[in-house]
Amino acid sequence: MDPSKLTPEYIEEQRRLRNLRKEAKAQELRDQGIEPEGEEKEKLFIARLLAPIHHETKEVNGFPIKIMTYNVLAQALIRRKLFPTNGPALKWGYRSRALLAELKHYGADIMCLQELDYIQYNSFWKKEFEKLGYSSKYYRSNVKNHGLAIVYRENFFICKHQSFINYDSERTPENEQVQLPIPRTITQNVGFMCYLEFHPSLLQKHPHLSEKNGLIIGTTHLFWHPFGTFERARQTYLVLYKFKAFRETLTKILGNSKGFYNFFAGDMNSQPFDSPYLAITSKPVTFKGRASTVISCSLSYQYSKNRGTVEGADEDDDDEDEEGGNVEKFGKDQPRDPVPDHFEPTEDQLKLAKQMEDVHNALDMRAISLYSVGYNKVHPENSGLDNDRNEPSFSNWAHTWRGLLDYIFVVSSWDLKQDFSERPDTLEELEQQNVRLVGLLKLPLPQEMGPEPSGQPRIGQYPSDHLCLMAEVELI
Repeated sequence: MDPSKLTPEYIEEQRRLRNLRKEAKAQELRDQGIEPEGEEKEKLFIARLLAPIHHETKEVNGFPIKIMTYNVLAQALIRRKLFPTNGPALKWGYRSRALLAELKHYGADIMCLQELDYIQYNSFWKKEFEKLGYSSKYYRSNVKNHGLAIVYRENFFICKHQSFINYDSERTPENEQVQLPIPRTITQNVGFMCYLEFHPSLLQKHPHLSEKNGLIIGTTHLFWHPFGTFERARQTYLVLYKFKAFRETLTKILGNSKGFYNFFAGDMNSQPFDSPYLAITSKPVTFKGRASTVISCSLSYQYSKNRGTVEGADEDDDDEDEEGGNVEKFGKDQPRDPVPDHFEPTEDQLKLAKQMEDVHNALDMRAISLYSVGYNKVHPENSGLDNDRNEPSFSNWAHTWRGLLDYIFVVSSWDLKQDFSERPDTLEELEQQNVRLVGLLKLPLPQEMGPEPSGQPRIGQYPSDHLCLMAEVELI
């Protein structure tokens, strides 16, 4: 360039711009949990790829949003006997930084979080979310010291209404043709939903969104217990039943028939081949094979009369003393294997299992798993390895157990006649719900989890025993 233009002011401006570029690059690395060169290096988590989905059909002008579900592992639930080899990765000082860096890196527009500590939500998470431009709603059972959160971008959405699910107290009305079985134990599990209205500024940029009233998003954490399959099947029914009721109430309040975009995500504590998952995705459902054996066996289990009734009790508090000893561990004829090769159910157990099947098939609602629809398109080597619904192999990688427990669903009406029992929905069928799937966050393969012991959380790997799931969709 002309040497006469190399003034001190010009040189100083170029230095300033270079420093801004360096700082932007450094901040990008920090958001991935990696400290830049020249600073103390600390990799807080393994960043994964949001893999794009190729569509055969033409592009659409939808509004793109990213929806995440993540069981972040409540600090209150950490016990050394459950995490014997995880060391300092369990400490809140590390996990708080790693979790926050991970959430910032993925930048979801809506986050459904489970096992979020009540104390940490009020002292840490709420203000950190606000710094990042999110609003949040929180809900928990009264006796639990952790709960659920729905976190959403405040420049996209305004929360207008909420609805809550208390699984232990919910019953179907007496005039229902098929009655939901009563709970067999107190679980203290809950769920909740938010009606998110689109922000006026968003409607100006994407006017087609005004064709809907907004978005309903729900989350839950279902009952954790090796023999809890029957209870979880009951709870997945209530997810759809309460979602339908909330949607109908909102329609009456708003006084129109425009409808909503409908999503539900969370830790279902159920795998794709078990009855709780199949009952809401594979309609009409018939419990057979493994699913039939497991739900029948779960009905033979006798729960402690104190379960869930003690103030401060949680999922792992199953060692109450009872007259004659702890019935859950030492009760007569208690099953020892929740997934037996063979189980001979009694007539009453068969009747209850059939009643659960019937009540699901009488409800005109169903759930569509976004990973089931599209994961074989982005990661076929990790799709359908242990299931026929194209789901990935795991989202929970703990010391003693690994498997898929977490899901992101689109909730849809069902006419009781269409058969979705043999296969997942296609990308084209999903678009009939005004949702176009454009990307899914990849999950690792088992061999990518490293040598044993590899149960999470681990320093520099993953800050929870669950891995987050995230789907990018276009609202069309």
